[in-house]
Amino acid sequence: MHDTSRRPEHHHSPTPGRRSFLIGALATAAAATAGGVASGAGAAPVAAAEPVSPDAVPTLTVVVASSAHPTVAAALAAVPDGGTLVVDRSESVAAPLVVDRPTTVVFGPSVVLTATADCTVFDVRSSDVRIVDATLVGTGAGRTGAGRGIVVTGTAAAPVERVSVEDSHFSSFSHTALLATNVVGLEVVACTISDVGYAGVLLVSCSDSVVRGCTITDVRQPPGYVNAYGIAVTRDESRSLTESPRSVRVTVDGNTVRGVPRWEGIDTHAGESIVIRGNDVSGCAVGIAVVPCQNAATPQEYVYAPTDVVVTGNHVERGASTGTGSGIMIKGAGSTVASASERATAVVEGNVVVGMGGGDREAGILLYLTRDVVVRGNTLSGCVTRGLSLYHSNDATLVVGNTVEGLALGTGASIAAAFEVRSASNTATFVGNAYRVSSGSGPVSTPVPVRGVSVPGSGNVLDLVRNDWSATTLPVYGRASTITRFADGP
Repeated sequence: MHDTSRRPEHHHSPTPGRRSFLIGALATAAAATAGGVASGAGAAPVAAAEPVSPDAVPTLTVVVASSAHPTVAAALAAVPDGGTLVVDRSESVAAPLVVDRPTTVVFGPSVVLTATADCTVFDVRSSDVRIVDATLVGTGAGRTGAGRGIVVTGTAAAPVERVSVEDSHFSSFSHTALLATNVVGLEVVACTISDVGYAGVLLVSCSDSVVRGCTITDVRQPPGYVNAYGIAVTRDESRSLTESPRSVRVTVDGNTVRGVPRWEGIDTHAGESIVIRGNDVSGCAVGIAVVPCQNAATPQEYVYAPTDVVVTGNHVERGASTGTGSGIMIKGAGSTVASASERATAVVEGNVVVGMGGGDREAGILLYLTRDVVVRGNTLSGCVTRGLSLYHSNDATLVVGNTVEGLALGTGASIAAAFEVRSASNTATFVGNAYRVSSGSGPVSTPVPVRGVSVPGSGNVLDLVRNDWSATTLPVYGRASTITRFADGP
């Protein structure tokens, strides 16, 4: 049985004043619909039912109720710049609702917009847009398609800014619940997403943004999609870096991702200064992937690496996924040993990885084509065949204070490794790491033969300092590389 007690705690504090604003907006919209004071069909000056805190939404001038118009599209067209649309009646939507000016969209209780075509529901093309408490339902996720809940689109030259999607619910979209391209200051907070085809939240060339406190389940990846994601922070590989820059300074924090069984729970392709923190990921082939991307001029060649990424405080567990795959993967550009391509840089700290690995190159944590990566204070529990693996071309890696416990043997394996330096061109220092044999209550009840550090390849230089190999079958294995031990256990 796997230990599930060390999961990150997720805390979400509602935006101050949001509920007060919602109550006031609904009350004002109701008054307008009933024939109250209006400044246009179905519109009235805002008169909040209770005080709104200063740090709530910006001052709004007009509230428009969708029930005062034939359709929600007609109501949206009546909202002026800076106004509010209150969606107070459930409707079917057959074409995108275009938001092309600063607008707040607030849904009333139990109101649902259901797509009757495989299309985008809200197409956001303006800065300063806020969507709150939306419930959006697509046409199904069992096939590939263009069904998307919310799409926010800017360009590299003219990005959209300050867009917020809060406390909203998405289900049954054939492609993506929320897709944002070239957005600065995007906030996706406390949303629930289920039953989507390709991705829950997909950020392309976004910056200074956050995805926080969301729950994403059941990313199906039907035939036709070669990959799938719970949350992805990426760029468009088919375009130049000028047209589609890296995503930068994005935080993915306190989310729950369950059920991406054939691909990745959380991903960044060539992101810069991405923080992946305090997430709970299970039932995914790969838990967290920090990986490179291609260049439009040289397709099929990885050119841009992820840089300055922080992966911390996450809980990654095999869960219901029956396949194999690494818990956390950090990979740079290039492909060959000692490649001169851009290397990945990252800190991987304080994560708990349970039951991951199993494939020939897989592990609880897997690194290759990296430089100056720090792997510190992680617990790798019940992983298959190897806890941490340095595959090849990892320069100046620091592996400090990690604990591997209760390894299992994968198919065809006769011995496991707490730490493996698998191939060549790795330089690393291992300090204060340990292997523990689990008891009957731990992740693996029957101990298996385990090497502390296994170095089957050549051309590696390792320093081992004060590690605890007392529970291993063989502390250090490897004769073709340079391995120096300093007070390094028995």
